Amino acid sequence: MSCIKDLTLASLLAASWAPAAFAADLTPPPAEPPPGWTVSIGIGPEALTDFPGARTYRLWPTGYLAWRKPNDPPLFAAPDDGFGIALLDLGWLQAGPVGRVLPRRGLSDGNGDFHGLNNVNWTLELGGFVNVWLSEHLRTHLEIRQGVNGHNGLDANVGIDAVERFGPYTFSIGPRLALGNTRFMSAYFSVTPAEALANGNVRPYQAYGGVTSLGGLAAAKYDITPAWSATVFGGYDRLVNSAAESPIPNRLGSLNEFSGGVIIAYSFNFGGF
Repeated sequence: MSCIKDLTLASLLAASWAPAAFAADLTPPPAEPPPGWTVSIGIGPEALTDFPGARTYRLWPTGYLAWRKPNDPPLFAAPDDGFGIALLDLGWLQAGPVGRVLPRRGLSDGNGDFHGLNNVNWTLELGGFVNVWLSEHLRTHLEIRQGVNGHNGLDANVGIDAVERFGPYTFSIGPRLALGNTRFMSAYFSVTPAEALANGNVRPYQAYGGVTSLGGLAAAKYDITPAWSATVFGGYDRLVNSAAESPIPNRLGSLNEFSGGVIIAYSFNFGGF
């Protein structure tokens, strides 16, 4: 009799565990990540000085292009980053080509005080960038670009951004440093004797390469929906060294350069390629 009771109890226990075991077998495997990429395109207006050393301002287009795997978190891009593509992305390290376009310096743009000085055509700059994340919240950024027309010089930007996310908000702030070689500096800050004579308000001056300006930038981004976001930003730079010694910003323009703008971005899934 005891053996029959034991057998019956074992049968009941086995029956009670069977549905749970069967249910576990039916649990679907983790979903595979969607194929392809999530592409983000941002564009908007930026108010900035007409050209280095100017005191007048203009609206100029700015923006960015980025892509990531659909399940990866969004990549951080500062509003003053050049238009770059991260061909190398190791998480803590990103690198790739970069470009930007600088406005022209000309009398037809309302810069009458610069009469007699040589015009500098709009400039397409091409080069490369590197991002190094020192921690989850601290990014260093370097761009080096060569002007292929216009000023025909070489310039670079170095930035550090402290980045913090609070739900749909992303805040960033950090210092900026700009550099230029002698050809870049001469295009905007040198004055030949003939130019000084024609203008009458500046003396001859030869600019040299080095650090061009020091400043900072702050930005706030809000994710409106998973697909749409808006970023507002503002910055300030102060000309230093050879640029600050030039009579051009001191007599005709300004040593202070402010900037600010808005970027609207849209993200969408794109099939594998």
